[in-house]
Amino acid sequence: QRSKIAVYEKMWSYMKSAEPTVFTKTTAEGVARVRKSKGKYAFLLESTMNEYTEQRKPCDTMKVGGNR
Repeated sequence: QRSKIAVYEKMWSYMKSAEPTVFTKTTAEGVARVRKSKGKYAFLLESTMNEYTEQRKPCDTMKVGGNR
């Protein structure tokens, strides 16, 4: 939201103006939205929860990127 890195500024601008909203109230809502979207929605979350989610049935999510 307050980054001076151009790509993050652009990403935030898109996210805050998207309709329907890209934001969710809970992690569970975000994961459900990913599963229903058939590859059209990405949910950003911290790595521990991401690793937990990707290994739970129905095993239809994936983690992108690495940990630093």
